[in-house]
Amino acid sequence: MSPSPRFRRLLGLATAAVLLAGCASTIGGQAVKVGAAQGTTTAPPTETPGPTGPKAGVAPADVKVVNDGNTQSDTLAKNTIEDLYTYYGQIFEKDFSKAFTPAKQLISYDSKVKNSPKVCNRSLYQEVNASYNPCADTIVWDRGVLLPDLTKEVGILAAPTVLSHEMGHLVQARLGVETNDVLLLEQQADCYAGGYWRWVADGNSKYYDLNKTAGVRQVLSAMMSTGDPVGTTTSTEGAHGSGFDRSYAFTLGFSNGAVRCSKITTAEVQARITETGFTVLPKNFGNIDISDKFLGQIATVANSYFGQTVKGYKPPTLTPFEGTSGPACNGAPTLYPVGYCQATNTITYNLKELQRIGTPTAGFKSINGDFSAVLLLVSRYGLAAQATTGGTPLGTQAGLRGLCYAGSWASWMRKTQGPDKLRLSPNDLNKAVYEVVNSPLPASDAAGSASSAVIDQVQALYVGVVFGATQCFDFYSS
Repeated sequence: MSPSPRFRRLLGLATAAVLLAGCASTIGGQAVKVGAAQGTTTAPPTETPGPTGPKAGVAPADVKVVNDGNTQSDTLAKNTIEDLYTYYGQIFEKDFSKAFTPAKQLISYDSKVKNSPKVCNRSLYQEVNASYNPCADTIVWDRGVLLPDLTKEVGILAAPTVLSHEMGHLVQARLGVETNDVLLLEQQADCYAGGYWRWVADGNSKYYDLNKTAGVRQVLSAMMSTGDPVGTTTSTEGAHGSGFDRSYAFTLGFSNGAVRCSKITTAEVQARITETGFTVLPKNFGNIDISDKFLGQIATVANSYFGQTVKGYKPPTLTPFEGTSGPACNGAPTLYPVGYCQATNTITYNLKELQRIGTPTAGFKSINGDFSAVLLLVSRYGLAAQATTGGTPLGTQAGLRGLCYAGSWASWMRKTQGPDKLRLSPNDLNKAVYEVVNSPLPASDAAGSASSAVIDQVQALYVGVVFGATQCFDFYSS
């Protein structure tokens, strides 16, 4: 079970000379409550889907940029940076008791051009990147390759998401903190990006709209696409975190605001980071063909885990079906392609659709794969764990708890070789969060109802992975 994010070009997101130290607050074994706002964020984001993307009819930002190419990517960059200046200008005095000051310089360049500008005496030729450079207090971006490729491969909000991350590094400099812990810096900057996009989602941006469904999915996809390559470990020089880790840090800022980001510490990051390397490089980088036999093995492992973990758990029957509608349960079809029926304690699945979901779409560089399908199946076992122990598999909380339980099972599989000698590969959690970001089904209840907040769904998965099944129950109690 395992490939890597589509591309990982942002090799120097934090130019290692700055930033954070001496902030308080660690996780201390407890999950951070979703939506437990700090600082300037105080209410849940709007429930209405609404528009998402650049606002129509708004004049481009008048921001001075060295070597401005006046391309679409440059316009996105300038609009985003002016927006970020407004955001931090509003919150800095209140949240950090100091005034915010913009970068001294902004530079646009084309990494394909030999005579591109330099920053800190470093040539930007062939540097497919965007970065904050503390040596010159300068933000730079590649308008020739990186930003247009991000726009093409992820969406129009991908380039603004990357730049909101870079502005996070400038914020760290403004707060006057210093550390050589690159992973900590990246987690904080990802978190700061989340805080900005929450401000956008709340309707404050001059240049962008962001809804909580398609919009949040796109910015989270941008975070995931810039995660470390598969096999990177936390001890690898310059490690930034896996797509799974980066997307979670983003949700912390989105749910809790910039103050929470400033309080992320090395101890917290080391306690919850999931990035691991290969012990032995598996065949096909860990992707296993989805078959009835393989799904039966997953069922055996899931039943073993929940039998050990949830008192009174009764293993459901696993049954395949064909067609686009699941078997009837109390007069209504179970979900497609995987469903749970409490009346018969049965989990049903459509093999062909799970094969489609679980087949990598881009080979080794794909961020989906076998575990995308596995997560869907095991989240139904998470519903069974509730239904067979006196609870209900219905309702938003049940859906989130089922996904959280699936995350706790995944964490167990990282550390334990379960029945049939199955164990998670290093990027299976990337595949899991990919499926959560791209489909509401993993967080849905037995009737197909799901929380519409993608942020809540990503955090439910993460709470299970990092904090375990007990926290799933406590976190999502009705």
